[in-house]
Order: sequence, then structure tokens, then C-alpha cells
Amino acid sequence: MPAGRIRQRGPSGAALPPPDWLNTKSLPIDILPAGQLLHRIHRSTFSPIFFGPGKGIAPTNRFDSVSGRFGILYVGMTRSGALAETILRNPQRLMVAATEITDRAATELSSQRELRIVRMHGTGLQALGTDNAISTGPYEPCGLWADALWDHPDSPDGIAYQSRHDPGEICVALFERADLAIMISGTKLLTAMLKDVADLLDGYGKSISHGA
Repeated sequence: MPAGRIRQRGPSGAALPPPDWLNTKSLPIDILPAGQLLHRIHRSTFSPIFFGPGKGIAPTNRFDSVSGRFGILYVGMTRSGALAETILRNPQRLMVAATEITDRAATELSSQRELRIVRMHGTGLQALGTDNAISTGPYEPCGLWADALWDHPDSPDGIAYQSRHDPGEICVALFERADLAIMISGTKLLTAMLKDVADLLDGYGKSISHGA
């Protein structure tokens, strides 16, 4: 190797774009029954049902459509997963500021019909032709995947993927479809459930900072 050249070790970190053969294969789909509870941690001043990024706004989050033809609603399969994706995005921070708690709420959502969700984790990765960089790597390929899966003949309702901040948790990116009706099953301010929040944070080795 010429002097001064540094050989890259390991993968680049970015997921591959959707393969050309994707539309010719059946998708690995899991069924979430009607009424299945899904979880959101969100700013209490905003509605928990939001298919982003919003009209005229460039893709912002992981699976936001590159084409802008539809929005994405991000939910967790558990409250813990929703919490990890929302307020535990800096793993080196041991304390969570109280302000991160006081202006947020926890909401349980459900769909009026069953949801057909692409399993973009575990065994589903090889079936789709990708790897788990889709959950942990740069966002750019993810929007391409959202568009490709939206257009797939199987017409799935969204994508299930591992939380980047807790791989033991599964998150779901729901596609905005005309026949999809998401209902609010219940909502509560995090300040009204501080013990539950503290217990969840303790499981991650974190605590709430009440300092200035």
C-alpha cells in the first residue's frame, strides 16, 4: 500500500438502496391486529398523530419519503422504545433534563384495521436485500426504501425497524394511506407519570436532572 494511504476497515455504514428485484418478491410482512396499542412520546403542545415531515418540507427523519408523496407517522411498539427514540438520543448523557420531561406527553395510539408491516429487522433484512445499517446508518437510503416499499405490489402499511438507541426495541414508520385511521386511545403528561418515567430511565442507567 502506498505511503500515506489509509485503508478503510469494515463497512461504510450506509445501507444499500433498494435492489432492482424488490418488486418481484413478496415482502416479509407481519400483521398488527386492529386495536394494537402503539406508543408516542411527543411535545404536549402538538398532536401525537402527525404524518411528517409536512407539506413543502424536505425529508427530515429516517424514513421520510424522498418523493414527498406521503407522510410518515413514527411510533414505538412499547413506551420504552418511544422514550429511547425521543429523549435518549445522546447516550453519553447520564442525566435527562427535567425540561425534556415537562413539555412532553405519552400517548397510546391504535389503528381501526389491521396493519401489514414490513419486517425490516431480523430475518427480514436478508429477504429485502439490506442490513441493519437501515436502522443505524445515514438517513439517505432510508427514504428511498420508504418510497420503494410504498410502491410495492404488496401495499404494506409501514416499516418495522430496530431502534437505533435501544436495538431491543422495535419502532414502526407508518405510511400515510387514505384508508388508514389512527385513533388516540389515551394520553398523559409525563409529569403525571414521573415514577414510570424514572423507572424506564433507570433501566437505561439514566436519571432526571432537576437542576437549573
